[in-house]
Amino acid sequence: MTANAPGTAPRNATIDDVAQAAGVSKGTVSNVINGRIPVAPETRRRVEQAITDLAFRPAESGRALTARKRMAEPKLDASVPRLTTIGYVSVDYFARLDRLPERDERLLSREIVKSIGGPAANVAAVGAGLGAPLPVAASLITVIGVDQESDWAAAELAARRVDLIMPRERRSGRLSRAIVMVEADGRRTIINEPSSLAAVDVRDFIETTDSAGLRWCLHFEGYQVPRQIGLLPIARAKGFCTSMQATGLPPNWLAENAAQVFAGFDIVVLHRESLAMIPGCPTDPTEGLRHLAKLGRGSGVWPEVIAVTLGAEGAAVLTREGLIERVPAPMVPVVDTTGAGDAFVGTFLAAWLNGRPAREAASLACMAGSLAITQVGAQVVRPSVAELMSRFEGVEYRNVISAQTE
Repeated sequence: MTANAPGTAPRNATIDDVAQAAGVSKGTVSNVINGRIPVAPETRRRVEQAITDLAFRPAESGRALTARKRMAEPKLDASVPRLTTIGYVSVDYFARLDRLPERDERLLSREIVKSIGGPAANVAAVGAGLGAPLPVAASLITVIGVDQESDWAAAELAARRVDLIMPRERRSGRLSRAIVMVEADGRRTIINEPSSLAAVDVRDFIETTDSAGLRWCLHFEGYQVPRQIGLLPIARAKGFCTSMQATGLPPNWLAENAAQVFAGFDIVVLHRESLAMIPGCPTDPTEGLRHLAKLGRGSGVWPEVIAVTLGAEGAAVLTREGLIERVPAPMVPVVDTTGAGDAFVGTFLAAWLNGRPAREAASLACMAGSLAITQVGAQVVRPSVAELMSRFEGVEYRNVISAQTE
């Protein structure tokens, strides 16, 4: 119990009170309580002591929700790799149009679809949904507000088996919203509003999480890379592997910081446009990767894999050993290209974390990216591995994957 103002009855302690007393985030307190994410022993001791001192008891609704969640999901063991993505969550409203409207024109949309947005949220949801033989335990370091959209997004991500890791500050503000206008050929125009929420706190998670003995990847969306890149040495010293994608990187930032990116990340996912921004890279993707392979041979540290997404042309991958391979994408009807790159990244990381070689991971990732563009919305399509293999049974490189997954 905590004391209120004089003359008022003591109030029940909240998870915010426990977090403040222990000097950790609310997410860390939740991790101690529900056991889904390992917590460093000293941090666990401080949280448990704060729970005892404050006589904290989770709300009945929270206990019921936790109980239902544990009944529905098997307890994860150390053999299941972990994927923790870092970035923002938004609420996207997709409007399907034959074309973009002219000034002062009013158009009738075929439909308006509400969906969760944000590259990091999309990557986590896709990775979590693949299942055996590529299981991952997915979580998202983010911030959400106190509005109904925030509660809706949290519930949707929980249903997708994505754990939320929250900052220690009390929730405030609301989720940002975006309007996505999708044309008949799948191209889209996105209008975002600025976020009113605080910056994502990654340091607390890295310092308080026990990753010993686990295959654990920290994935950064491009919006987060410039402000968080200084934490990479700390994360790697704690045993995390690291990945990033170019989506959201500020213009020209990669050109000025390419050396730091290639030295700090194990997996780097670019697209054709960002590859061309790297100093000295030819515009042709294969030639660009050959240029990077030469740079890698002269570097003491280099990513395990650099992948370049090429839209309808598939992807190209470069391994640390200098091997370059092109992977085609299946032909599908294009409805909405939003989230295709995120589907590629989530699938690639799940395959890579489960020990699949780069070409196999990229092949499956191209299937997921292709399937994502057949529906409106970034997280509408979250296929399992079995669904991908069944859908693209006739693709010529299917046997490269199925030989090791069946």
